[in-house]
Amino acid sequence: MNQLLWTPELPHKISFNGKRTLAIMACMLVAATVSADCVADITLPKFFSDHMVLQQNANFPVWGIAEPNQRLLIRFNDSEVKTQANADGKFSVSIRTPSAGGPYRLEIADQDNSTGVILDDVMVGEVWLCSGQSNMSWPVEKSDDASAEILSANNYNQIRLFTVEVHSSEQPIEDVSKARPWSICSADSVKDFSAVAYFFGRDLAKALKHTPIGLIDASSDGTRCEAWCSTESLNQVAELAPLLEYWSEIQSPNDRNRPGNLFNGMISPLVRYPLRGVVWYQGEANVGRGKQYATLLPTLISDWRRQFGEELLPFYFAQLPPYRYSNFPIEALPEVWDAQLKTARTVANVAMATTMDLGSISDLHPKNKQGVGKRLANLALAGTYQNELAMKTVNGPLYESMSLSGDVVTVKFQNAGEGLKNISKCDPIESFMICGKDKVFYPANVKEIGDDWVTIVSPDVQSPEAVRYCWDDTAASLLGNSDGLPAFPFRTDQYRLSSEDAQY
Repeated sequence: MNQLLWTPELPHKISFNGKRTLAIMACMLVAATVSADCVADITLPKFFSDHMVLQQNANFPVWGIAEPNQRLLIRFNDSEVKTQANADGKFSVSIRTPSAGGPYRLEIADQDNSTGVILDDVMVGEVWLCSGQSNMSWPVEKSDDASAEILSANNYNQIRLFTVEVHSSEQPIEDVSKARPWSICSADSVKDFSAVAYFFGRDLAKALKHTPIGLIDASSDGTRCEAWCSTESLNQVAELAPLLEYWSEIQSPNDRNRPGNLFNGMISPLVRYPLRGVVWYQGEANVGRGKQYATLLPTLISDWRRQFGEELLPFYFAQLPPYRYSNFPIEALPEVWDAQLKTARTVANVAMATTMDLGSISDLHPKNKQGVGKRLANLALAGTYQNELAMKTVNGPLYESMSLSGDVVTVKFQNAGEGLKNISKCDPIESFMICGKDKVFYPANVKEIGDDWVTIVSPDVQSPEAVRYCWDDTAASLLGNSDGLPAFPFRTDQYRLSSEDAQY
């Protein structure tokens, strides 16, 4: 942040000598000290700094703390807005941002003596909040082709990066505790920034051309969904009462996974900052509680939308990739997939990016973050920006319906593109399962693949009742569409899940 004085320009050349020089220098030191005190009277939240990105075409609030009752002048884009701090020194005023562009200067000054804070290289564009756990915080320098990716970041200086440092709080706070200030995307600044967030922003930047992109990374390794929700929202959901009761008996107030703590410490300070949308990559820490996750994730989305004041704030999230969770049964991860898919299909302005072909069953942190970022960007380009190219390849095949003819089941899909096909190395596809009235699932054989349907049959099931697809955390045999995007795991039944009673 540049904290400068607005003073007349000094003469180009001044010569001093002897005692007169020392006296004048002393006076200048006193003046500088007084000026610094004046500047320090105005304090802004940490996410106000040089290189920041303001959401375009928005009423953007500028707020902070000044002297009690201090009269302030805010200058931006050839406009001026006056306001006055209240008796506690708090002030807030809105500026109207134009369409994408920049750089601009944002000035917050004392009306009487014109001292204050100057922020330079402020851009106006699209701002996205990127949050979740370790696969979101995983840095570019640990991803595939890291050296080349880091070097190429120098070509995307319209992208700006801001990182909220991990902080857990019992109560909501008004400013982030620690942060890495806004920086211009470069080889130096991007290497330890979120890889998924960066690759998402890079694909947006490519498609939106000269539009500045602001990426806010607020993520934390190994954290549970309930920690990212406000306690107010959790308290309003009856199904979550056992979870909250469990934590009420644990004496660890600063635990990052305590319900509400990461919301309080990392998201609450941001809720006044206008966004275009949210990108989310989380769920690993909730494996084993898939049934509950079907409640937690929609609760988080609804909560954040209310907190940010946007009823339909776009929310795009990454499906968890296949991985062998050795402490859980093989259906534990599919039950989270089921919760994610249910959320994507039932909550408005929400979409999930498939990752069934981007994981590694032995690596919880697969290195191909480019693919994840690209698919999330594709969702945003299609859903939020109505990009025609993105809308043609928006996602993988999605279960639509099933029909029966004797022991043969026909499964129909949406998003088939120009036709379904086997996109895995397994031939034939082995990921379908069928059950009868006994609810015992048996492997099914794929008889035929049509444009938007497949027929399957199992020699062990004469009267099929339900179908499951990729109901195994290491599922690798994949059905896909003509764009090479894999189908989402699904189930046609509503049978009791293994995680039905898991509450914490």
